[in-house]
Amino acid sequence: MRIIPVLMLVFSLVLAGCSAGGGGGDERVVAQVNDYKMTVEDLKYELKNVPYDDEELLETEKGRLDYIDRLLEKEILLQEAQAQGLDREKEFMKSIENYWEQALLRLLLQQKSKEISGLIHVYDNEIEEYYRETGEDLSRSDVHRIIRQKKETAAMDAWVQELKKRSRVKINEKILNEIF
Repeated sequence: MRIIPVLMLVFSLVLAGCSAGGGGGDERVVAQVNDYKMTVEDLKYELKNVPYDDEELLETEKGRLDYIDRLLEKEILLQEAQAQGLDREKEFMKSIENYWEQALLRLLLQQKSKEISGLIHVYDNEIEEYYRETGEDLSRSDVHRIIRQKKETAAMDAWVQELKKRSRVKINEKILNEIF
């Protein structure tokens, strides 16, 4: 499947970093598969998230054409999966739910970790105390990092424990024992 002369021009412009202003996304259509329209913004997103293995592929004209071809092939396959109703199957929905939960947890923990990290301080007397207690022969920066990590971990654990205290949790032990 090659829809390429126009794609090459647009693809080259996108690779060169040519954009229409700094604000919203570029909604010009690069390619179309049935009712799906790949915009310049969509292509830029794909290029920004290109797998490491494919980066070298984008350095040649043939590679860029192959990459576009694969993106369009992916869209064709996605449309076929939807036509077959695979996107409404329970197993698929569970996998999406699991991904969503993991992504949300990762974001929450990253934000809280960043917040905690900004509040944590390591003092000279803590470093000296560490040397006295452990007798380890580590650099001052290593000891600083170790103490900081311990404090951050303790603060994160305390935050989680506080969230648990504020939550209402009920366990049906009878049913739980049936499962285990």
